Amino acid sequence: MKTNNLLQLILGVCIILFFSCSDEDDLSTDKINCNAEHPKNTVYQDLINNYTQSGSVGLALLIADPEDGLWMGSSGYANLKNKIKMKPDYLHHTASIYKTFIATIIMQLVEENKIDINDKLKKYVDSDITNRIANGSDISIKNLLQHRTGVRDIFENDFFEGFFMNPTKQYTIKELLEYVYDEGPLFEEGTEYHYSDANYSLLTLVIDKVEGSHINSIRTRIFKKLDLQDSYFLEQYSQEPIGLVDSYWDIENNGSFENISEIQNAVTSGLRGSDGVVMSTYDLYLFMRALVKGSLVKDISSMKDFIATPTEIQEQEGVKGYGYGLMQLNLGGKDWYGHLGNHVGSGAIMLYNQETVVLCIAFQNTGTFFSEESKAKFFYHLIRDVESAVLNEIK
Repeated sequence: MKTNNLLQLILGVCIILFFSCSDEDDLSTDKINCNAEHPKNTVYQDLINNYTQSGSVGLALLIADPEDGLWMGSSGYANLKNKIKMKPDYLHHTASIYKTFIATIIMQLVEENKIDINDKLKKYVDSDITNRIANGSDISIKNLLQHRTGVRDIFENDFFEGFFMNPTKQYTIKELLEYVYDEGPLFEEGTEYHYSDANYSLLTLVIDKVEGSHINSIRTRIFKKLDLQDSYFLEQYSQEPIGLVDSYWDIENNGSFENISEIQNAVTSGLRGSDGVVMSTYDLYLFMRALVKGSLVKDISSMKDFIATPTEIQEQEGVKGYGYGLMQLNLGGKDWYGHLGNHVGSGAIMLYNQETVVLCIAFQNTGTFFSEESKAKFFYHLIRDVESAVLNEIK
């Protein structure tokens, strides 16, 4: 997903005219911070300090290693204006990791025989939508999960220009899908891969049809089931749970960060069916750990039905395959699976390495969506550096 100078100008004007930085003096949720006795405490802390000293406002990292145990740490700031330091237990925007939550619920419904993975979308979604979606009559639940529908991404069109002119607008799923209405298919369903947020907006409608409310499903089937204490679904941009870090974007790419927290909150709450969850580093770890262990979906191997992505995606993004709401990545020599979250004022990483049994969670409150430099540093270099650190290759 890309932007242009006009879009950056629009967003910059919106920031100046409509929003101001938040002034909280403390964001603490009174949880225990990192374990200073961890054998790699210094290595991991130095690693994230290097990132915040070279262009990231704040960063939180969790590494669960069966050999060395659990480590949680942070560096930089949660709020620049008031010099509030980042802490490991603060809350962050999860962005597209939402897709893993939705895929998890879909697979739970499959296991409960409430839906079939090969069911057509039109069985659950009204014809006034499917008739205007590319391949709408033939798309299956499996096609949607694997991004093999031929439907364009919502954010490939003129969505953001309209959004940033009215950044607090709360979109319905149907309103978001209208951005891909009457667009021709990119390919025949089930034949190729193309990442599209529209696919998971449509899956969200499937959950609404079966369960009544995808929001309640996420809260009940994930938050409540795992007893997650620091996880929230934002339904309005004015919601701001205690402990939510501020969000920043280096608009001019010159090291001058703008506080775009209210815009970020509006994006999280307003993109219904594509986003909505904020949570702590530890809670996201608990979610991924439960998923890996089979506590949420009995047979996670089905979700790891990875279909190879195009060569250019593998080379440019490190994403070598996509399953059911799970990415397969290889950036430093090891295969990881999980998901990445790419946002205007934040970034999120949730990955598990099956070979080393290492689980990695990372958040930054610096935007990656419109910055190729920030995106590369956080998603590519950080993952490789974590992999090296875990394998004792950093001295």
